[in-house]
Amino acid sequence: MRIKVLGCYGGQLLGFRLTSFLVNDSILLDAGSPTEALTLEEQHGIRHICISHTHLDHIKDIAFIADNRSLKRLGGNQNNRTVTIHSLPENNQMMKKHFLNGDIWPDFTLIPNEQDGILKLQDFKPEVSFVLDGVRITPIEVNHPVPCTGFLLDQDGKQFIYTADTGNTDRIWEIANAQPNLKGIILDCSFPNAYQHLADISGHMTPNGIRTDLQKFERLGSVPVYLYHMKPESLDIMTAEIEALDVPHLRMLTQVDELLI
Repeated sequence: MRIKVLGCYGGQLLGFRLTSFLVNDSILLDAGSPTEALTLEEQHGIRHICISHTHLDHIKDIAFIADNRSLKRLGGNQNNRTVTIHSLPENNQMMKKHFLNGDIWPDFTLIPNEQDGILKLQDFKPEVSFVLDGVRITPIEVNHPVPCTGFLLDQDGKQFIYTADTGNTDRIWEIANAQPNLKGIILDCSFPNAYQHLADISGHMTPNGIRTDLQKFERLGSVPVYLYHMKPESLDIMTAEIEALDVPHLRMLTQVDELLI
């Protein structure tokens, strides 16, 4: 399994891209920035997008992937005609009603027609696994103000977890502890400690918050934990606060990271 970091920040400034991870060239975990990070040909290899929740920084580039895919079709390319969006039913309904609604953006589930749309919305259920291009994916509910799931990935007997956006939570750690060959976790850490109240009400974590949650992880220090969703404006402060935790194999992701599992 190969996980390429396309964007790992919780805010967008020059040089800082929003959340998106590319798995094995064909699966996206969230879609904050893939069109900013991938060539048109690389984008055309994407067949599936797993959406954790419908906040804009995780769904923005669905719009532009669909637009680019439609132009590839018009140019005569018949491969990978459809991109399937996988999410909770309430999230797919929200995207259909408020995003792909013909007002904010064209409804690419109906373009060029309903039988052959550029996009397809596919519902999943928490903790019911499904397989995409050889990767078994299990959605896991986490603690966020809107319906949100992290994802357990499993391929060739190796597991990896992406928590997505979450405050302090429990179930995903129970599942992490149950994995026989867990190779890593991507964990939310959005705000510096001084912004704890903001983190609490927005469903995110600070370095102090992750210190509390990591106590639930039985293999802390032996399995890498990668932090994401940092706010660019406070990155220097957070870097110092994460280093002060002095936890082995804990670090913040960057946009040049590529994880080979």
